[in-house]
Amino acid sequence: MNKLVQSLQFKQFLGFLITFGHFASALGIHTLPQFASVKIGATNYPQTLSPKPPVLLKQHANWWVQSRRPQPVQGWDTFTQNIKKIHPNIQQAVDEKGTLIFLIHMRVNKKGRVDFAEVWDGNNQDSSLQATVIEAIQYNTFTPFVSAKGKRIKESALVLMEIPATEQQLISNAQDTTIPNKSINSARFLGGENAFSEYIADQFVYPKRCMDESISGYVRLRFMVNRNGIVTNCRIKEGSKGCPEFGIEAIRVLKACPKWIPATHNGKNISAWFEVPISLSVSN
Repeated sequence: MNKLVQSLQFKQFLGFLITFGHFASALGIHTLPQFASVKIGATNYPQTLSPKPPVLLKQHANWWVQSRRPQPVQGWDTFTQNIKKIHPNIQQAVDEKGTLIFLIHMRVNKKGRVDFAEVWDGNNQDSSLQATVIEAIQYNTFTPFVSAKGKRIKESALVLMEIPATEQQLISNAQDTTIPNKSINSARFLGGENAFSEYIADQFVYPKRCMDESISGYVRLRFMVNRNGIVTNCRIKEGSKGCPEFGIEAIRVLKACPKWIPATHNGKNISAWFEVPISLSVSN
């Protein structure tokens, strides 16, 4: 494994600093793309939509908290089964690629109707397919966004949507991890590297002993993103001896990680190993 020589990103919060290096696969460094601007999906949606609502920064930063976010009244399983039955192009895309994963920017009114929707991010950039997904979302009734006080409100939110592949397609192949990096489109966190940094910063709890003793540290983690976008096989590659709690906490956070967009080879989802170095220090 080559030493990390790329520039680092920094995230400061709650009195301590986390430094993220670039992602690496088992065969070499993989730098994830930066998202300098929002990537919008298809633009040929029905013209009856209300004006585009804003996505507040806090809602983008913690989209992985889906507990109070809108969902189809019939449930996601039934919704995705129906969308594959009714729309052949969706089923064909799943057959060819595997699981489709989208982050949908949507707004649901208090009656459960979607008055705005767009693809915020995802692993299929076909504008026709994205338009079909949006059409299906608008046709169905969703549960409204629920505030922290338990009230239904008309609010813009980012909602995770998955159209699953068959069980056979989801079985990882040992040959997946032997494919040269140059042939792979690497896996990535929905929203990009910056969003992943936000997720770690939001979820990581600095070990109390290390905080009290102002111990800084370092941990390099290795994990797999399987064909279904699930983070598995998290392990510590190396870490600071002065605070082994860093590695334990980092593994906890990774295991709770939401689904990624899987790596692909020749247009099909594959499983891939990754490494990520994280440096931690107490800030003054």
